[in-house]
Amino acid sequence: SDIYAQRVTSAGAVLWTADGVAVSTAANNQGALQLTSDGAAGAIIAWQDARSGSTSDIYAQRVTSAGAVLWTADGVAVSTAANNQGALQLTSDGAGGAIIAWEDFRAGTTSDIYAQRVTSTGAVLWTANGIPVSTAASTQSALQLTSDGAGGAIIAWQDFRVGTTSDIYAQRVTSGGWPLWTANGVAVSTAANNQYSPHVSSDGYGGAIIAWQDARSGTNYDIYAQRVNGLGVLLWPADGIAISTAADNQGALQLTSDGAGGAIIAWQDPRGGTNYDIYTQGISAGGRE
Repeated sequence: SDIYAQRVTSAGAVLWTADGVAVSTAANNQGALQLTSDGAAGAIIAWQDARSGSTSDIYAQRVTSAGAVLWTADGVAVSTAANNQGALQLTSDGAGGAIIAWEDFRAGTTSDIYAQRVTSTGAVLWTANGIPVSTAASTQSALQLTSDGAGGAIIAWQDFRVGTTSDIYAQRVTSGGWPLWTANGVAVSTAANNQYSPHVSSDGYGGAIIAWQDARSGTNYDIYAQRVNGLGVLLWPADGIAISTAADNQGALQLTSDGAGGAIIAWQDPRGGTNYDIYTQGISAGGRE
């Protein structure tokens, strides 16, 4: 598989080359892509890349609003560290570039979280192969990130550092590639049992709202959320506010900013029986539903 892209106008017209512009046709497979706006009607696209023939790396490319590929043919190498890098996410840096974060196995059989910033011209700004966001014990995975509004990013993930159950941690990385908060991340929730699959949205004030699936009840998964400010301080009650503790499992959540420091959270919910319905909840900057 290769990576292609296409632009479609608001009226449904296809603007670029028929069947799409080739973003990368390098050897072997390119896949698991993510993209973000470049702020100029184009996009920055990042993906997992097996061109080395033995492991997967992270590459990225910028495509203009006219469908021109701007950077190195087949993409700029974001990380070609040892072993596999994958499960990437990215967000705009607000200056035409992007911050890319991923799961990284360079240390062995468990994954850590690394990140890199790529400028609008395709220059890699931070340490070669990325800066460590968390290299805590055991596995860090299922990351999500959002802009911090100052050229950096806030990254959240599920974390098994304490043993067999997962918790939610987060870290803020500056535009210069420096982790700002506690080494290896701030604990967002370490409640009983598993917390996993975090999603994150900017609060518009340099912090973020993070929501996740939570099994602290011991019987099913619920939805909880927490707000963290730009200094890494948790603003709502310890281990988060319950968004939904309805019967059965709530999951597959998504969230977005409400434009006033809070968020709107949506999820799939089988509380009515055997079929899933969609529910949503708003939560204010102060943690009120």
